[in-house]
Amino acid sequence: MKGSKLLEQYEQFNYVVEQMLINAQNENWDLLLSWQAKYLQLSKGIMLVDDFSKIENMPLQHQDIIRMYIKNILSYQQQLTQLMITRHSQLRELIGKHADYQTKIGSYQKIACLM
Repeated sequence: MKGSKLLEQYEQFNYVVEQMLINAQNENWDLLLSWQAKYLQLSKGIMLVDDFSKIENMPLQHQDIIRMYIKNILSYQQQLTQLMITRHSQLRELIGKHADYQTKIGSYQKIACLM
């Protein structure tokens, strides 16, 4: 029965990470953050399974499904990380432009005051 519980945990974790990726792709940041608590809970639960013999003693079909979930989870996490890096770079660029505009406006205001 513990094996099916572990399989269920991987299934849930796969779903949560997939939803986080979808929300990031849709730039739905609030919903993305709402999944964080469940993500942490499931990842801690899975990390507590330090005895891989539990997986090895599962039926081969379950082992294959867990391997598929692990591949999916890693892929989703990689895509999520890359997306966050891209968004961070875009935001940094926008902030830089905004700061540059603010500096120019400040300079124009100083010049206007002198006239």
